[in-house]
Amino acid sequence: MSDGSVFESIENVLLRIDEIKRRFGIRRTDWEVERSPSFQKTLEEKSATAEEPHTSNAGEPEDQGPYADIIKTASQLYRIPETLIQAVIKQESNFEHTALSEKGAMGLMQLMPDTAHELGVEDPYDVEQNIFGGTHYLSDMIDLYEGNLNRALAAYNAGPYRVRERIPDIQETKNFIDSVLQHYNAFSKYSKGEVE
Repeated sequence: MSDGSVFESIENVLLRIDEIKRRFGIRRTDWEVERSPSFQKTLEEKSATAEEPHTSNAGEPEDQGPYADIIKTASQLYRIPETLIQAVIKQESNFEHTALSEKGAMGLMQLMPDTAHELGVEDPYDVEQNIFGGTHYLSDMIDLYEGNLNRALAAYNAGPYRVRERIPDIQETKNFIDSVLQHYNAFSKYSKGEVE
């Protein structure tokens, strides 16, 4: 069996376990969602180099307001920083809950139909379902790549089967990673009150 086949088999088993847990209403325990030190370190490094965010007239980062409570709850449930969830949403849909990509990705976090189905998202255009599903998926990718944020974001964009030991040589995916991290930096800086 090739390394690729083994890797795909492991991913399929992990996805199946999550599906069974969802079906029987089993929630993740704290020990299952602990983040590796490398993930926390990466986030701290990215935050330290934060750029100025674009702001609306209200003085808040553009377009995040209506979903703040849902993002906060998803953040707490899946132990993903709110600012990272906001950054993915900003990049994927610019906070437009009815967004539909040419490839068929739907809603705020641009869930593909198969991914939405696997995550138990019945209506990808429902804001709460989409944010919870997308955050769950992002959390799974972070766990799968042992806290390596760049690889996790690459897998979120290109799919886990394309990301093994390194980020695939796909310009769209590289651009996605760079843009999400820029948005993350901006939202992080704003949340720390470093914007005048």
